[in-house]
Amino acid sequence: MDIIDLSWTQLAIAFVILLLPAWILWKYRTGLNKKLLTASLRMVLQLLFVGYYLEYLFEYDNPWINAAWIMIMVIVADFATIDRSGLKRKMSLLIPIFAATFLGIIVIDLFFLEAVIQLPKFLAAQYAIPITGMVLGNCLRSNVIGINAFYYSLSNHKERYQFYLACGASRTEALESFISEALKKSANPTLASMATIGLVSLPGMMTGQILSGSSPLIAIKYQIMIMVAIFSGTILSVFLSIRLTNFFVFEDTDMLDESILKK
Repeated sequence: MDIIDLSWTQLAIAFVILLLPAWILWKYRTGLNKKLLTASLRMVLQLLFVGYYLEYLFEYDNPWINAAWIMIMVIVADFATIDRSGLKRKMSLLIPIFAATFLGIIVIDLFFLEAVIQLPKFLAAQYAIPITGMVLGNCLRSNVIGINAFYYSLSNHKERYQFYLACGASRTEALESFISEALKKSANPTLASMATIGLVSLPGMMTGQILSGSSPLIAIKYQIMIMVAIFSGTILSVFLSIRLTNFFVFEDTDMLDESILKK
């Protein structure tokens, strides 16, 4: 069965259902309707831009252009991570988080695109861009949770950290429990998805492939692969983000420079 295309009229009709949650939000004076309108407009404009751009990207399919687009994706994710983590936009954070995210994406892309899928063409747009986007989107979410949990927990429980240092622990040893807590919090949402996928929800990649006419078994194989890629990428990215930023945000006394926190 061929995929059913949606006309622009049909897509416009889809937005009618938003009137229902908009009414509920208005009824209970949440003040979120303006944000709903703004978010919807941004979503449409951004996706239209990306859609038309990806048409060109897929047709031209140049590895250097594909790599440049991935770099842009990482930079945007870097700024979003800083903002949503409750941290200030400082070079001491931007550079290490960018390096951590970029390194994590490179490792995941090279392994899954070249070693697992074994693409005939390096960084083929049809595979590299969607898979990178899915992994990067989940890395962003996990980075926000992990980085926020690490730095604000360290700030709120500085006495515990100081106690470890006073007992003779190195900075790395004193930070171990804080890193452990941050990794747990960042990993839990992905682990919950992995544990219930297929029974509770049909994920986006699998659904998209089935709608485009692929065999459900092929879609399942790709979904298993992408979930492994997402989990590996998120943990690697969170770990590297915390460890790399640690080199830049501590004072000579081994105390956290709390000016990086928005508070």
